[in-house]
Amino acid sequence: MLATQKRTLNYDPVQLVGTVQLVNGALFTVNCDGVDWVCQQALSCLIEPQVGDQVIISGPDHDRVYLIAVVSRSSEAPVALRVHGDLAIQSINGSVSMHSATQTHLGSADTLVISARHYEQNNESASITVGQMSYAGQEVEVAAGKTTFFSTVIGVMADRINSIARLCFRHVREVDHVRAQTIDYEAEKLTRVHGGYTTLTAQDVMKINGDQIHMS
Repeated sequence: MLATQKRTLNYDPVQLVGTVQLVNGALFTVNCDGVDWVCQQALSCLIEPQVGDQVIISGPDHDRVYLIAVVSRSSEAPVALRVHGDLAIQSINGSVSMHSATQTHLGSADTLVISARHYEQNNESASITVGQMSYAGQEVEVAAGKTTFFSTVIGVMADRINSIARLCFRHVREVDHVRAQTIDYEAEKLTRVHGGYTTLTAQDVMKINGDQIHMS
């Protein structure tokens, strides 16, 4: 039978609480009981330390000491979670929620991508400012109590346009051009065409038909 011999540690572990005195890039100067320690931020410490923060430093010996946690902060400065490199937050079997009492900001210096099998958004009011937008999809359905469009130029291209309304008012200040192979207007009661100068022409045949025709 082999006896297991316990190994004796030949170094003294360090674990102290101190105050951040100086931030120099990736190095932090932490004062613990009058002694300054210069160390790096541990990868597991996601909160970015600031000058004046109460922090914990720890390591297996004096030469391998890391800032592992931010304990408290006396100022009202915002808390920043920062990492070097890519960061992924993932829930394997549950959901991920983000909530704030005032405002929530999502931003990217390059590209912001949102992808999901189903997307929902609920707002009491919304304001969107986009320099240039392109949409590609199979179907769009919009239901709104009132819709208003303001644009310098509006272009519509479609194989077929269906428009149904109880009342329709259109006002063109200058010129209204319609070019079509066949134009068919039908009214159940009254049709009125009026202008300061009115011209009706036909290349081949012009037909005017009615039970009564009045010309004055």
